[in-house]
Amino acid sequence: MFDSIKENLIADLRPKQNNKCCYCKSELGFDIKAVDIEHILPKSKHEKFTFHPKNLALSCPGCNTSKGSKEVVKSAVLNYPRSGANIVIIHAHFDNYNSSIEIHDNAVFEGLDDKGCETIKQCKLYRLKTVQKKAREARARQSPIQELIESLRTAPQDEQRQLVERLNQITGQINGN
Repeated sequence: MFDSIKENLIADLRPKQNNKCCYCKSELGFDIKAVDIEHILPKSKHEKFTFHPKNLALSCPGCNTSKGSKEVVKSAVLNYPRSGANIVIIHAHFDNYNSSIEIHDNAVFEGLDDKGCETIKQCKLYRLKTVQKKAREARARQSPIQELIESLRTAPQDEQRQLVERLNQITGQINGN
């Protein structure tokens, strides 16, 4: 029974969120555990809002696990909030994400206000910079040429110039110049 409810909820929220995590804005997957139903106000602390529609959003498992059951309201609530004013993180249904967080290179998150900074902290969005770096390193190990390109990209300028000069010599020899 719950599986069907979860599937319907996910199907409803995916297009509303452009299939993006409500916290890190990464593309949500379609495989097992590639998407979580996030309780913005944690159900362990706000049980009566467990199924409140404004308390549910989609997140990636990394953000959901990182945020966990951390408290997100500034002061106690009796009724579900009608705005994000009493909530310390970006609320998927009330707040403008781009006013609070700017994302650089799909991996570096810059908090533009207190909510943005708190969202980055609670969801550990800084972890994505490390993930992107590891992914680049893994791709670079796939082939010697990719490794060379990655080395060139991260090398000091004088070493980059030396390599470019040497590559020009080699390509000149190949072309018969």
